[in-house]
Amino acid sequence: MKTIDLSGKLAVVSGGGGEIGYALCEGLAGAGADVVALDINVGRIEGGSDKIAGIEVDLSDTAATASALESVGEVDIFVHAAGINIAASVSEFDEAAWDAVFNVNLKSAFFLTKMLIPRFRTGSVGKVVFISSISARLGYPGLHAYTASKGGLDALVRNLSTELAARDICVNGIAPGTTKTAMTKGLWEDRQKCRAHEATIPMGRMAECGDHVGPLLFLCSEMSDYVTGQIVCCDGGLTSVQADFVDLRLREGNE
Repeated sequence: MKTIDLSGKLAVVSGGGGEIGYALCEGLAGAGADVVALDINVGRIEGGSDKIAGIEVDLSDTAATASALESVGEVDIFVHAAGINIAASVSEFDEAAWDAVFNVNLKSAFFLTKMLIPRFRTGSVGKVVFISSISARLGYPGLHAYTASKGGLDALVRNLSTELAARDICVNGIAPGTTKTAMTKGLWEDRQKCRAHEATIPMGRMAECGDHVGPLLFLCSEMSDYVTGQIVCCDGGLTSVQADFVDLRLREGNE
């Protein structure tokens, strides 16, 4: 059986300083890749691993991002894990908040891909993976820009895959389910809310950041050289569950 070995590969991870982003960096490095992590906050990156280098950059600034990439050599893998969220009702959601979310979550994904295409190593299959979210296909009150930007990522995966296939670059996405990060702290720290939410997940628990590493390594390895344009849900079955199953789990949990 083949094992995943990314030795000799260079991976660029945008948002590598975030909780999910850094877990993905560690996974890539653990499989042998050298990793360049781009983030506005590199505190988590510095001193973590000699195979993970951090570059501090505001990913919403296209010119600054281009400058940050000047020192990067031939690339084999690009992972877009950068993402922010601003929650507010429709009546309170302003243009600045909308633009801030879209600039990081979606705009930077496209322009980073565009900047990196000429840097992809020739003679091998390149890999681009966008970290989307199941919120691209589910509604959440107040998360208007976040859900729309993640839906845009999914569409961008499909569209880029059709064009970059001719360059031997596979483009796919991973859609995490509810994951224990600072963004979801208000949910998983509240025992009652957490139990109610986990009752909607067939596997009965929220995801840890490391749960998304396996799907990423598959999509970055030669095992997926004929896989492109796909969004892999890593959500414990949350997007597959029927309402009556949810109700049953909730009833059982409250008895």
